[in-house]
Amino acid sequence: MINSYIAGKSLYLRHPTRDDALGCWHEWLSDEETTRWLNMRYWPNSIEKQIKFFESLEESSDRMVLSIVDVDSDKHIGVCNLSQINWVHRYCEIAIIIGDKSFRRGSYTLEAMHLLLRVAFHRLNMRNIRSSYALSNQSSHLMQKVLKFKEVGRVPSLYWDQGNYVDEVIAVLSFSDWQLYAR
Repeated sequence: MINSYIAGKSLYLRHPTRDDALGCWHEWLSDEETTRWLNMRYWPNSIEKQIKFFESLEESSDRMVLSIVDVDSDKHIGVCNLSQINWVHRYCEIAIIIGDKSFRRGSYTLEAMHLLLRVAFHRLNMRNIRSSYALSNQSSHLMQKVLKFKEVGRVPSLYWDQGNYVDEVIAVLSFSDWQLYAR
């Protein structure tokens, strides 16, 4: 493990590096399958854009981006983040991308979410984590259910997905609810 911020059984999270930005990261964010449910999916990405984004992270106080790395190979397989961090009210939004398609099967996404929730609740002292996803995104729906997020609302017909507008589902996980299952 190289500069691990938090580690699990199969993967660990660490600070992104310039090598990550120069690697496959930019390709993940141009790939149609990988970005199907991301708002940015309509604009192609490049190494130059990825480096600018990487450099912008140094100045950010309301966003934490972490690289997801396979324990066995030290391979950078994805990114996750806590964004729109509100330090007064102690809440943020959570997101994850497993960019390397060979790691999308199995428990990698779930393990990364567990680790990121531990960071949010234990290291950053957040009280509530917000997540949103397109109603057509069954993987996100199942993950929210497993992690005990509670649906708190919907925005009708917000996302364009494969020829149809679909609702945005908004879900929240509180620290107290998370403590009940995270033991």
